[in-house]
Amino acid sequence: MTKYVEIANDIERKILSKQYGQKLPNEKFLAQSYSTSRVVISRALKVLVAKDILKVVQGSGIYIKKKSSQFPEMIETSAAEHDGFYYSMRGKGKITSHIISFDIRKPDSNEREKLKLNANEDVYDIIRQRLINGKPGKLEYTVMPVKVIPGITLDVMHKSIYDYIRNELHLEIGKANRIIVADKVDAYDQDYLDCKPDDAVLAVHQLAYLKDGRPFEISETRDRYDRAGYILFEVNNI
Repeated sequence: MTKYVEIANDIERKILSKQYGQKLPNEKFLAQSYSTSRVVISRALKVLVAKDILKVVQGSGIYIKKKSSQFPEMIETSAAEHDGFYYSMRGKGKITSHIISFDIRKPDSNEREKLKLNANEDVYDIIRQRLINGKPGKLEYTVMPVKVIPGITLDVMHKSIYDYIRNELHLEIGKANRIIVADKVDAYDQDYLDCKPDDAVLAVHQLAYLKDGRPFEISETRDRYDRAGYILFEVNNI
């Protein structure tokens, strides 16, 4: 994660925990607080402006905007981040997990190709409902190779698999390829995301890699249309 995104996330956590009033300190003060340059702070503030959290008024200051009345429970994250839901939600609410199903099986042909596995190797097949302050937030379908990520248990799944990978297996998480699409709801969405039959969901398909290049996760995350948003920053127009 880049420095300015880390700072933006930290400022957002402080805003949500009400460490600031209606207004943030100026860029110079923030730069000193985070031991960085005003350029980095400026980029971090642009992230929060894009997320409709801050409003910068030239000559006046940096103001905290009121929460959106249209989607008051919306959780917005960078489309480039893939540090795990638990990590990205730090300071934004209490995260709990409901394990819908957990199995160890042989991979299908698509999974073998993407995860670089043989037909006789095993994968975890996990479906989790993630709740934010007790309310359905996300529905996650995850496939991971057992040989790459050994030792996943129900206890691990109730907490954070990504934290387990970092802190217990001491592996570094690298890049991920993502495809984000709108999709019609299915029966699981209705049961575990409180969706109506005519609602839509935001589906994120991901293939994630460790820093050493090994693929370790195929996943699909499904969000209610009114509770999640993904933002792209600094997109080049070609």
